[in-house]
Formats: sequence, structure tokens, C-alpha cells
Amino acid sequence: MRDGSWRTGLGILLWALSLSFCLEPDLARAEVMINEFLADPATDWNGDGEVHSTLDEWVEVYNPGPDAVSLTAYWLRDGLGETPHLNLFGVLEPDQVAVFYGHHAVAWQQENGGGSSGFSLNNAGDTIQLLKTDPENPDLLDVVDEKTYLEHEGADDRSGGREPDGGTWSLFDGLNPYDGDDEPQGNGCDPTPAAANLCDETPAEGATWSTVKARWR
Repeated sequence: MRDGSWRTGLGILLWALSLSFCLEPDLARAEVMINEFLADPATDWNGDGEVHSTLDEWVEVYNPGPDAVSLTAYWLRDGLGETPHLNLFGVLEPDQVAVFYGHHAVAWQQENGGGSSGFSLNNAGDTIQLLKTDPENPDLLDVVDEKTYLEHEGADDRSGGREPDGGTWSLFDGLNPYDGDDEPQGNGCDPTPAAANLCDETPAEGATWSTVKARWR
């Protein structure tokens, strides 16, 4: 009887462990993740000489490693529709980031007959989704990571970012300080496109699109 109880207990434990693994979201196994975003630009973030509400939006993705990843299987969209806003491009090395601006999304949409809405990131709050082509069915896209943000995260020149890269979400509000009670709270640092999300309350130097292109050569 005691032996049977032991076997029963072991069976329950193994079942619970297998269930916990089944309940782990696919997001945790993503090769690439959303790392930082800026929904309401008040700065010429893409370096084209003009501040634009659509073209200067940006989303940064991060490769936690250990292998280089081709980004051509990845897509970005907001959570309000089924149509992707951008098919990503390039190869992302381990522990590196890549930034995609609204002008990339507009150019891709125009090339593919999809209008010119860009990322369509709502300043009052939205959901950003990172999708990947299903290897067994190229016509399907699986959500591998997503970030839902609130209105205070979508205000002028505030970015939401994982701190450090791949870590917990924080609010980079150095250019537009936040003094409210909603989470995430501000960390006092500037947004960091194409730079490490390490905040020491010293303004970090971001990077324009020209700088990003030079780094990828």
C-alpha cells in the first residue's frame, strides 16, 4: 500500500511538472524578443531631418542568443488587426539588438500594397506583437512575443524597454519625466535605440538610422 502511494505521488508530481511545461507560453522560447519601443516621437529618431509622428516611431528587438538569427522569418504588428506592419530583415547576432523605424514599415507597406500606416502604435496604449513564420505552414504567423503598454508609456519621447536587455520592463522617461503611480515607473534615463538598456540615470546616447546602418555593414 505504501509502495502504491509512493507511485501515485510520483505520478502526480510528474503530471504537475509536465503541465507546468505545457503552460509555459511560446514567448519564453522565442529566439528574438521585443526589447524596447517608442510610440509617440517628439524627436527626429530616424535621422531624416524631420520629426514625424509615424516615421519616427520605432521598435527594437533583441537576440538573447546563443546563435545568430535571420530576421526574415519575423514580423511586427500592433494588436488591433491581423495584417503585419513590417517583415523584418537582416541577421541579428547573439546579445545584439536591431531597431526598426516607422519609415521601414511605411516602405514595406507601400511595396506590398498595404497603405502607409507605419506601425500604428496608439499613444493612448496598445499591444505590439512580434510574430514568426510557422515552419510547418509558411502561410501562418505565430505570436512569439508581445508587449501591451499603457498611456503613460506612450507619451512624448518615452520608451518602454526591458532593463537590462531581455529583462524586466521599465519606463525610459529621461526626455519626458513621469511622476504618476502607474507601473512601470520611470527610471530617469533616455530611450536607448540600438544601445544597451542599462540605466544609471545618466542620459544614454541613442542612435540614428544612419548609425544603425553603419553598424550592420
